[in-house]
Amino acid sequence: MKPPSEKTAGRRKSRPSFEPLQPHEIELADFFVRMAGILGVPRSVAEIYALLYLAPRPLNFDLIQGRLGMSKGSVSQGLKFLRDHEMILSVKAPGSRRESWMPTPSLASSLVALLRSQVLPALEQATPSLKRVLQDAQQNGTTPAVVERLERLNRWNSRALELFPLLLPPPPGS
Repeated sequence: MKPPSEKTAGRRKSRPSFEPLQPHEIELADFFVRMAGILGVPRSVAEIYALLYLAPRPLNFDLIQGRLGMSKGSVSQGLKFLRDHEMILSVKAPGSRRESWMPTPSLASSLVALLRSQVLPALEQATPSLKRVLQDAQQNGTTPAVVERLERLNRWNSRALELFPLLLPPPPGS
C-alpha cells in the first residue's frame, strides 16, 4: 500500500455523467490529502473538502459523489465529518429542499477547529498511558536509557498540553 503522499487524489474514475476532476483539482486534493494524513483524517474527507474548496458554488451530494467517484457511504461520512468539525456549511437554494455544501469562509478557523478536535484529545488521552508505561519501565528494571526516553516523552506530552491551547486562538464564545 502506498503512503498517502505517493497516492494521487481523484484516483477513482468519476461517473460517466459527471465531469472528471481537472488537473488543478487533483493537485489541490493531493495537498489536502497530505495535510489530512498528518492529522489522521481520512483521504475521502480531504478529497471532498478540496472539491468544495475549489467549487465556485455550493455542491450537492450527487455532484460530489459523481465527480469523486466515491460511494454514498464515503460521501455521507465525509460530509458529516466536515460538518461536525465546522469546516463546511449547508446551503439550500430558495424553494429547494436539496442540501448543498460549501467550505466555511475561513480556512484558518476550520483548521483551528480541526486541530482542537483531533490533536488536543489525542494528547489528553495519551497522558495516563504514557505514565503507566513509564511506571512499568521503572518497576521492571528497564535500562536507564529507556527510562530517560520515556521520561522525556512524558515531559513532552505535558508541555504540549500546556502550550497547545496557547498556540491556538480561543474557541468561539470564550
